[in-house]
Amino acid sequence: MPVRRRVNKRAADGSAWHEIFVFGFDMLNSAYAAGVVLNDRLEPDIDEARAAWRRYGQAFLAIHDGGECWALDMFGAP
Repeated sequence: MPVRRRVNKRAADGSAWHEIFVFGFDMLNSAYAAGVVLNDRLEPDIDEARAAWRRYGQAFLAIHDGGECWALDMFGAP
């Protein structure tokens, strides 16, 4: 019987990026747990963050409270 591949559902919907989009780093390790590669300061690769912002930015802004947002300041509107 083939082994089923486990997919992290948090990574698939972009919610793992929430803290990075708000603060610029992964404070609670949710992105790391979802498989996002981080440096020693818990920051993602800037190109990977930009691609995630393009992919998940609209959904993030729909639930964001309107406060400060690192990704919006850094990359502009998704």
